[in-house]
Amino acid sequence: MSDTYGTYDPADRPGRKATAPEATTALKAEDGTELPSFDPKFTEPFKGLLYLGSLTDTFSWLGHSFVIRTLGVDELLAVALVTKEYQGTGGGEQLAYATAMVALATVSVDGEELPSPIGEDQKLAEWAHRRFAYVKNNWFQYTISHVFDRYLALEDKAQQVVDAMGKAFASTD
Repeated sequence: MSDTYGTYDPADRPGRKATAPEATTALKAEDGTELPSFDPKFTEPFKGLLYLGSLTDTFSWLGHSFVIRTLGVDELLAVALVTKEYQGTGGGEQLAYATAMVALATVSVDGEELPSPIGEDQKLAEWAHRRFAYVKNNWFQYTISHVFDRYLALEDKAQQVVDAMGKAFASTD
């Protein structure tokens, strides 16, 4: 898994890589004692979450290069709007959810962005519906399932980072 930093802004271009500020030395309390830190393997993902808001993953699937990222609250709520017509349809509801998550989480395929509305005033709901329709109409279920599994793994990594941060900065009382 190749992790880099991402942002929640769907208008960001995938070719631009954001950089987080460099880590400083260990934090010290007012009395000079060193404050607890968390596992160093989470340092880079933590910077991505803290400074930029999301993590990204780059991977290959069936000869194509995919870049995906974790989603923000607005995008997760847009998934609910996009999938509303499929609620109560059993398997259709689950497939619509996975398709919408993949559509919104995919930054690019083979260096090309998925379609999005043109103009500065694009609304998130329009953007989400357009991307959902594109993935629904053009991708096979196997690809959607694979990308969704990769998305879930990326979300799991983000949760591990947050958990490690909570343990490191838990009260020492």
